[in-house]
Amino acid sequence: MRAKRILPLLLVPVLLSGCGLMGEEPQGDKVAPLQLPTVQNEGMAGSTALSFTAWVKEEGTEEQRRAVVGHVSMMWGDWKSPGELGFVLTDHSEKAPAQTVAEAFTKWEDNADTTVRAAVYGKGGKLLYAHEPPPSR
Repeated sequence: MRAKRILPLLLVPVLLSGCGLMGEEPQGDKVAPLQLPTVQNEGMAGSTALSFTAWVKEEGTEEQRRAVVGHVSMMWGDWKSPGELGFVLTDHSEKAPAQTVAEAFTKWEDNADTTVRAAVYGKGGKLLYAHEPPPSR
């Protein structure tokens, strides 16, 4: 009877540490958080989103314009440094338009010449899609 009370107490540290019982490890150098991280500078994040949206209006495909224009509200992060991540906040609720946003992001301005990682979040700050470039050979 006492063992039934102790077992849950022993599992609490394991579950709180983020480790699974099966020893599953996240893949990649840095994993996109499932929930949107805190924005450090909302003004800059909004300004960056406006710049990106303006570029998509001029240079993007029709599909990219539908996914980005009027849907992307903030962008921040250090996507130009190797292994780092750009965060894109949208009002989408499905993976398909989020994937289109990420694809446009990888082609935006000088991103096309670098390896870019992007995480696209939707309503409620939920991760919808994370773009990981193919591994370099």
